[in-house]
Amino acid sequence: MTFLKSAKITNRGMVSIPAALRKKYNIHDGDRIVFIEEEDGLKMHVIQLLEELRKKSYTTEEMLEEMRKSRKEELEMEY
Repeated sequence: MTFLKSAKITNRGMVSIPAALRKKYNIHDGDRIVFIEEEDGLKMHVIQLLEELRKKSYTTEEMLEEMRKSRKEELEMEY
């Protein structure tokens, strides 16, 4: 789905991201973004801080358990 909406840039260079896009891309107050310049314009990407990535990732024990489950399933499929 393509979302078209214009926004006005303030005299301080600020722009508001429409609420529907903030919700869709899980953008919250205080989040950081990076602008990438391309030939046809600018792209904006939300930067996930290392702490947030750690919260969403597996622990070592969880990864090992997933690997054990996967290996067990593969061995069961062979027989």
